[in-house]
Formats: sequence, C-alpha cells, structure tokens
Amino acid sequence: MSLTHLAINRVRNLDAVEMAPCDQINLIFGENASGKTSLLEAIHLLSLARSFRSTSIQHVIQRDQPTLTVFGRIRGQGGQTTAIGLEKGRDLTRIRINQRTAHKTSDLAAVLPVQVINPDIHRILEQGPRYRRQFLDWGVFHVEHSFLPVWQAYHKVLRQRNAALKSRSRPEEIRYWDAQLIEHGERLTQLRREYLTALQPWLERYSQALLGSVPSCDYQPGWNQELDLRAALTRGFERDRQQGFTQSGPHRADLSIRQDHQAVQNHFSRGQQKLLASAMRLAQIAQFRAVREQIPVLLVDDLPAELDPERRARLLGLLVESGAQLFVTATEAGLLQPAEQEMIKMFHVEHGVVREVV
Repeated sequence: MSLTHLAINRVRNLDAVEMAPCDQINLIFGENASGKTSLLEAIHLLSLARSFRSTSIQHVIQRDQPTLTVFGRIRGQGGQTTAIGLEKGRDLTRIRINQRTAHKTSDLAAVLPVQVINPDIHRILEQGPRYRRQFLDWGVFHVEHSFLPVWQAYHKVLRQRNAALKSRSRPEEIRYWDAQLIEHGERLTQLRREYLTALQPWLERYSQALLGSVPSCDYQPGWNQELDLRAALTRGFERDRQQGFTQSGPHRADLSIRQDHQAVQNHFSRGQQKLLASAMRLAQIAQFRAVREQIPVLLVDDLPAELDPERRARLLGLLVESGAQLFVTATEAGLLQPAEQEMIKMFHVEHGVVREVV
C-alpha cells in the first residue's frame, strides 16, 4: 500500500501542504526547524490520530487555530483507492473513511499502518515496559484480528477491578472480576507469545545484518512465570488491596532483550540501541508483509543521527529492501546514493513551505 496524495492544514509551522508522494522513497530535506518532522507527524496523525512527538494536540495545532486537518488517498495492493481524513482539536476527533464517518481510531490504523524510526527510537529499549508492550501490540493488532477486542475487554475488566481495590470493596466484590481478568489476560498473553515466536526469525535476520549479533528476546508475561495468572492473582491479593491496584497481569508485561546475558540498555551504546530498535521495526514490517501481503508506510526522521556513514548506508539499504513506502527526512539532498535516485521523489521544506524538486 502507499499514500498517493497527502493534504495537510494547520499542523505546526507548515503552510497548507498538497503533495503526491511516490511509492518508494520520498526524501524530505531542509534546514533544521523548517517543518520536515512536522510533515511526518501529520502522516502519523492520519494513521493513529495522535502525534509521535507530543501528548498534547494543542502543541501540534497551529497557534490561534481550533483544529488541524490531514487528508490522504491510499492505493492498496489490488489498486483500489481509499480516502481517509482526520480533523483533530482539543476535544474533537473526526474521522472519515471513504466519505463515511468512523468512530474508532483503530479504523484509521487498519487502513493506514505506519511505523516510525526517529531519533527517539531507542526509547523502546531504554525506557519503561510500556514502550515494549506498544511495540508488541502494534504487531499483534495488525496480524491478528481477534487481538483488539481481547485487549479492550482485558483493560475494561482491569479498570473495574482496580476501582474496586481503590474503593476498598469487600474481598468477594474484588474477586468477582478475577474470572474475566484471567480469561482475557491469558488469551492476550497467548496472542503476544505467538506473535513474538513468529517474529523471532525476522528479528534474528535484521539484528545480524545491522549489529553482527543476535540478542535474545524473551517475553515476560507480567507475573511470576512459575505460576499461572489465577495463582498469581491469589498470591498477590492482599498486596493488591493494600496498594489499591492490580500488580499481576499482561498490563505489566515486558520484553527482556539481552546480549551476553546483559540487558542491552546497559550494554549497548546509543548508536547500537538505535540499530537494534530499527531492526525490530524492520522485523515487524517483514512479518506484516508475510502475513498480510501488504507493507506499512515507514517514516524515517533524521536518518543520519548518531550513525556513521557505513552503518547509515547499511540501514538505508535494508529500509529500501523492505519494500515499504519511505518518507525520509534529512538536512541535505545528497543523503541517497546514485543507484537509488530513480526510486525517489524529493521535497524541499523551507519555513514551512513544501515544494517538490523536479
């Protein structure tokens, strides 16, 4: 799949944007703070209705404007075209797909799957388990249709159990929620484990290509692995009552990624972490392509950051090889090699104005 048309209005410092990207490499170049990353951010908004740079939509909408809008046309593998649009404000999310109103942001994600490689990609490794759960759940959502309702059902029951714990409800009222929590939690764990097993060969391939080694990657379910979830909830019941929240379950899951028996976030340099996180993204794209026979759009912000020319070229080669439609930002137009020139469109960004370079 690929974006064939993109229109952006009232996003950060960008002037109104109308562009027709190509199917392969779209190089977006210009000085720092010119608006390059904002263009990628707009595509991300069109996929997930949220920014990868800010948790507040007010920081993304142009000053003194109530809303922003992003519109795109997507060509699928069979040549069919889908029109999608997003209007977003402080208390507004309006989604249109083929001129019909959609009510769930997951509808956007299903139509326009997007992955991001940016200077903060090392957060997958360096920061908390939430980032690694998000990594896993993106992949499971896109290859297993039953995942989203299971995830939603689990978190709904979790909120209800936590509310009972926080309000100091009677033990039997708290335990009322356990059967549903266990049912949905075990299914959620199973889906994640199955996905990680299928992803493993791709992780090994891209880790070897980018790092020359293959770190181990093990799923930690969010409770003592010597117990099942029922036993973990029973053992931790009094502690949950004291703390006022549920401390065992897949909402606490994590990935343990290690090299030579050491956690990679303590063992790898920032550049190595970025390469490993990029390998993880590439593995997801390959797995997605194998299962869905489609390819996500890939946003690559500031590709050269913290990579020497050899590693940068190696990563870029794998990105091109993935078959994804690429949107790559850089400060210079000469980022790509001559062999890649026939596959690209170039767009120059200056003071928020985007122009195609012919």
